[in-house]
Amino acid sequence: MDPTTLFSYEHHVDSRSLHGRTLLVSLGAFTDAGNAQDLIDDHLLNTLPSRVVGRLDMDQVYDYAGHRPEVTLELDHFDGYEKPEILLHEVTDSDGEPFFLLTGPEPSFQWERVATSLQIIVEQLGIERTLLVQGFPAPVPHTRELPVTRFAGDPDSIEVRRTMPGTFRLRAPFTSLLTLRLADAGHDVVGLVVHVPQYLHEMSYPDAAIALLTAIGQEKGPMIPVEGLEALAGPVREAVAAQIDSQEQLQEMVSGLEQRYDRMITSGAATEVPTADDIAAEVEHYLAEIAEDGTVDDAPEDGQEPPAQG
Repeated sequence: MDPTTLFSYEHHVDSRSLHGRTLLVSLGAFTDAGNAQDLIDDHLLNTLPSRVVGRLDMDQVYDYAGHRPEVTLELDHFDGYEKPEILLHEVTDSDGEPFFLLTGPEPSFQWERVATSLQIIVEQLGIERTLLVQGFPAPVPHTRELPVTRFAGDPDSIEVRRTMPGTFRLRAPFTSLLTLRLADAGHDVVGLVVHVPQYLHEMSYPDAAIALLTAIGQEKGPMIPVEGLEALAGPVREAVAAQIDSQEQLQEMVSGLEQRYDRMITSGAATEVPTADDIAAEVEHYLAEIAEDGTVDDAPEDGQEPPAQG
């Protein structure tokens, strides 16, 4: 089917007047640890000038039955239907430069057609670099800098070399296909994945969004102020610290993660770089400890104190 009919610009938008160097993609995937993508979307669209300039036809690419939208039944009528949308926003950074942001859920169908449609958009808008952002739950402590690993269509285009030290076979999100297809067409595309503490991944964790926005700037993307997210992060950090300090079991868990983090991520040059098997073993050991100890399972909501464990 014709990919050009899948995306449409808004009626009031002259697509010929749209130009920008960067496209940020925060489409949903199989996970959004720490709600990193949602936090970035909310931060960008509520702190910088923006407007919707186009959208995908969701009725062709979304599985409504598999991912049912929410609606409110108020006594005798329905209201507040949450329509799923994949939207292209034009955003203006603090220096007055425009860039584009693609938001929404992961498409369920026609991945190849969607990827081709987005490739056409990249070429029409003159996009020089596409940056994809995502959060991933990992055995890292909240007391250390959150790692942001990179992948790219052309690994030589990565500005900050922080990649996974091994080869992994995993179930593909749509963004992996998009990376491949944009690279096949000769476009510059880099993915950024922030590693979020596994015991906090179900909560809204602003530090994850801050780490991604910092990485965006490092990878030739727009420089985006993070003061608003810092204000949100403070109460969350205090709540998490209070919960950890109140339970010796949690302190031991975090201490163990700190030791592993320091050994595997921030070790000196003389220390051997861990292999993929080493990392997998660490993850399995960590998850086994969580299962045995019954440590933090339920995450706090938006800065509220995490629930005490029995």
